[in-house]
Amino acid sequence: MDKVVVLGAGMAGYGAAKRFKESGVPFEIFEKNSYYGGHCASFTFDNKWIFDDGPHISFTKHEDVKEIFAENTGNSYYEFEANVDNYWKGKWIKHPAQVNLHGLPPEFNAKMLYEMIELKNAPHKQVKNYKEWLYASYGKTFSENFPMKYTRKFHTTDAENLSLDWLGPRMYQPDLYQVIYGMLSPSTEDVHYIKGFRYPNKKGFVNFMSGVEKEASVQYNEELVNINLKKKHLRFNSGRELNYKHCFSSMPLNEIISIMEDAPPWIKEEAKKLAWTQCVVVNFGVKRMNISPSHWRYIYDEDFYSTRLSFPSMFGPSTAPEGCSSVQTEIYFSDKYKPLNKKAEEFIPIIQDELIQMGILRPHDEILIKNAWISPYAQVIYDHERKGAVEKIHNFLLENNIQFGGRYADWAYIWSDESFKRGEAAAEKIVDDL
Repeated sequence: MDKVVVLGAGMAGYGAAKRFKESGVPFEIFEKNSYYGGHCASFTFDNKWIFDDGPHISFTKHEDVKEIFAENTGNSYYEFEANVDNYWKGKWIKHPAQVNLHGLPPEFNAKMLYEMIELKNAPHKQVKNYKEWLYASYGKTFSENFPMKYTRKFHTTDAENLSLDWLGPRMYQPDLYQVIYGMLSPSTEDVHYIKGFRYPNKKGFVNFMSGVEKEASVQYNEELVNINLKKKHLRFNSGRELNYKHCFSSMPLNEIISIMEDAPPWIKEEAKKLAWTQCVVVNFGVKRMNISPSHWRYIYDEDFYSTRLSFPSMFGPSTAPEGCSSVQTEIYFSDKYKPLNKKAEEFIPIIQDELIQMGILRPHDEILIKNAWISPYAQVIYDHERKGAVEKIHNFLLENNIQFGGRYADWAYIWSDESFKRGEAAAEKIVDDL
């Protein structure tokens, strides 16, 4: 009963493992996949093309994480400042759109500007949801034409159904001067909330966490299928069984609750309230260079499945063959709000056509590789049921001696470095209890 168990060899599991190793605590890592990385995994096709499980780049401000990531690549990484833009009604608009509206219809710009001036003079009022926040920040015209459209595509639900807990610095709030200048000038200052990025020169984003196997021997293909809380007993799909004294989990909250044989019905009901998106990822490799001026692009038009485009060939030198480009498209669905009703590969011709319509691919481009898969957990949906359910589940886990960390264990919109730090912090609590 002295064993410490780590569930998941993703970024949070890596952070926990590193802390346990530093403290001399015996532990084992169990990973359901045949590879480490979790949501940060990278996949290589034909020994030439690297696609991550959705776009991943590092912009951590944590110096210790930055150093760990760099060491894992042998200090071989690519640094760049990203160009980002938006597709709206056939136009490409620099990101963020709210300060780059030059060339849009005068009646649209005039109406948006008038509303923003009115907002500056309006009394402050408390907002209860994301829709109200958008209206109070940008006015109705911009909100309904840009972020509210994107919300339905990315979060799969309406803005009024979202809380404000996820926002942080993600939505840029300009002053009137910036808005007016961006309407009048075709060239504006870069104000994206993140500027500097790193990406490994080899093996894809997952190379930033390659050190996980130095911290412990990872037990792969071990999917946890049953937990007995009273006995502190785990059973895996391989048939392996063991008891634990302390457990760290990066498993999605809904999954870990669902396999607890002695969990009370009320906590199972709380887990059913959680909402998240699945992402259909569609990849193309093209025998042509420089198919995009931007590293990633947001697609607002709701008649396109495409929600966000990224171009891995621009992230690092080994992601595509010389003289070629790659593009990855994300399409979002959710069981709760927008169920997926197609197979991943069915989207390949649809997305290829959309990329041609947007001018990214050409009809006669030589496509060297194309594939698609479903990422079962993409983004946490911050609907109004989330906060209460997550608090109850977290308290229940702690009461049963299970620490947790990571995007789907915290059930929070956190980045890779934050997941690493959450794993470290949770492991520290276990170390203190030993």
